[in-house]
Amino acid sequence: MNRDDMKATLLENVCDVRFTKVDGTTRDMRCTLKSDFLPDGEVSENNKKAVNEAVLPVWDLDKKAWRSFRIDSVTEMQLVAL
Repeated sequence: MNRDDMKATLLENVCDVRFTKVDGTTRDMRCTLKSDFLPDGEVSENNKKAVNEAVLPVWDLDKKAWRSFRIDSVTEMQLVAL
């Protein structure tokens, strides 16, 4: 799955994403870009910054904060039934 596919999926769904962090540890994150879950007035990608195509910023539902992961580090992505 490429960045555009992941972003499109996250814009419509909540997903469990498993990826390898830069330090080599595995992380599981329940995240989304679906507007129903985002904080009011916030957007997923800040237009003031250059977009790094290798990284996808998402809303972490457990930490209630913006987090990101490297696209090439994702090992699994599953839809969550709500």
